[in-house]
Order: sequence, then structure tokens, then C-alpha cells
Amino acid sequence: MKVLLLLALLWLPGVALADVIFAEGMAPTAGKSITEARRDALEDALWNASSRLGITVRGISRVSEAAVTQNEIHLETAARISRYDIVGEWQEGDIYHIRIRVDAAQALCGDPDARMGAVHFPLLQPHQQLTSSLNGIEAGIPNEILHRVSLNAGTPSRRAEHRRLLEPLNGMPNPHAPEIRERVRRLAQEMEVNYLLAGVIIDIGYENIGLIRNTYLRRSEVEIYVFAGDTGELILQRRAAREARGDVLYPTPVAFGSKRFYESRYGEAFSWVLDRLSQEISGLLACPPGDRAFR
Repeated sequence: MKVLLLLALLWLPGVALADVIFAEGMAPTAGKSITEARRDALEDALWNASSRLGITVRGISRVSEAAVTQNEIHLETAARISRYDIVGEWQEGDIYHIRIRVDAAQALCGDPDARMGAVHFPLLQPHQQLTSSLNGIEAGIPNEILHRVSLNAGTPSRRAEHRRLLEPLNGMPNPHAPEIRERVRRLAQEMEVNYLLAGVIIDIGYENIGLIRNTYLRRSEVEIYVFAGDTGELILQRRAAREARGDVLYPTPVAFGSKRFYESRYGEAFSWVLDRLSQEISGLLACPPGDRAFR
């Protein structure tokens, strides 16, 4: 008897489709930095919140000679949540907890075919690279944003291409320029994506603000641009900035996005900037232009 492949698709509605959903996520801290455990707990909370909106069950069974030789069940959440508020986070023993609040109406809007690519982010002030002690920042920032977006919006995980779209030689670029739109269309086609992320690193400089002893303040400021791949049109432009004091300089070079980087005060501040920008992008992908009634 030949092997028979049976496919089953079942939609299970959420237990309660409320306007607002609260969900909690957990992750172990053993062998991880707090930043990594926090990220895992947030991913768990987002999955739990999404499952409250409904779960798709996909089953595969293989039958041979009247016997089941393979039986697999896969659960997929119904919504890709992008906009959420963290209402609480704490650590108990070796477990990190995060509690989030989600607007159900926004979570149910989405683009299941979203494919986002990115290019390197140039520095507005290139001389800051010489004194930053940060390695790989031009590729590190878009890669970290793409990683966060892949967790929040469920898009395929990608790496930033070793290319540039914007060259801020005489101040900030004009993302609406015809030559930029044409280059976006060409890059998106080559990268096989329908959204392209670009940006400019506005400021990573620092200054001494101490009176009695050396105390430094350092800025992390980034502006992003998201383009529609088919038209080259700019559909999202956002800027986020944060300052940090204290542990903001590195006696030896540190890799951007590394554990050592995120465990510093400057890394914590930069993580906030990346989270803020990635949430804006995830919100766009969750409810792209034409599907959004709340923007």
C-alpha cells in the first residue's frame, strides 16, 4: 500500500477576544546576559498574546500498511503582534518575566508576505568612528533592528547587505529624491524583498561633563527610512535618541551588539533606541499603508 499523506487545517478561535490583552512571558537567565533573557521573555510573551487571538493547527499524518508512520502537529499563532506596551518586568531566581499589554484590533492587521531587506547605515559624522571604539556599527545597527523586527512581526530573519543607499555628505539625505527611489527599486529587486530599510547614524559622540572627576555623557541617535520595494516610495521615517552617563567609553574596541556592549550603560541606552525603532517598523509591517485605519 502506498504512503498516503493527509493534511489537516483547523482554526481554533482564542478563548476570549478582548479589546486589550495582557500576556506574560518567561525565559531562563542561566548562561545568558540579562538582555538576552529579556529578549527571550518578550518573545514568549508575544507568542502567548498572539495565541489568545487564535491558533492555526496544521497536522501531517503518513499512513503505510494501515499503520501511522508519521504524525506531526504544528501550532501557528493567528496574529503578528507589533505594537505593545511592557507593563512590568522582573526577575525571580533564574527566571526573567515580562508582562505586556496588546491592542487586539491592531494585532489582527498584518502583511503575511512581508520581506524586508536592509543596507548599511552610514555615520552622519564619520570622524566619530575613530573615537567610538565600536566595531561593526554600520552593519550592526540594521542587523539588530532586523532581528528585533523578525521577532516582533514574524518576518524572515535577514542580514543587512554590504551596500549603501544614502550618502550624507553634506547633511541629511533627501529620501524622497528621484534617484533614491530608483536605487531602492533596483536594490529591492536584486534582494528579492518588498520593503527596504535604510538609515543614518546621527550621533554616537560623547563629552566630559564631570566637575570633580571624569564623568562622560554619550548619545545614541539614529534615523531610519523604510521604502516600498516596488515603487521606491518612502513609507516610514522615524528618529530615536537616548543619552547615557557613566560606562559609555571602552578602553578596548567592542563589537556592536555583543554581550559586552549590551552590558554597558551605553549599550543599554542604544538597546532602547533599537527597540523603539524596531517597534515602529513592526507596526508598519503589521498594518501597512492601505490596511491601516488607525494611523
